[in-house]
Amino acid sequence: FIAVENIDSYCVLISSKAVYFLKSGDYTDREAIFLEVKYDDLYHCLVSKDHGNVYIQLTKKAVNKSSGVAMPGPSQQKPMV
Repeated sequence: FIAVENIDSYCVLISSKAVYFLKSGDYTDREAIFLEVKYDDLYHCLVSKDHGNVYIQLTKKAVNKSSGVAMPGPSQQKPMV
């Protein structure tokens, strides 16, 4: 565990292995997590501002479908929170 940041209707939990985006409210266990990005799977992180809002775009590493191995380039998975 490193830090927790409350943002509007969700919370960001940063650990030494991953970043977790959680729904606010009374949840138990992992049901509050709506996005989990492990650092081993992260290729790039971009922060941008638009009309007073701040967005974080997380680009995950590409995965070779046949071998299941993470490749060192970007994939099509780019969740933006």
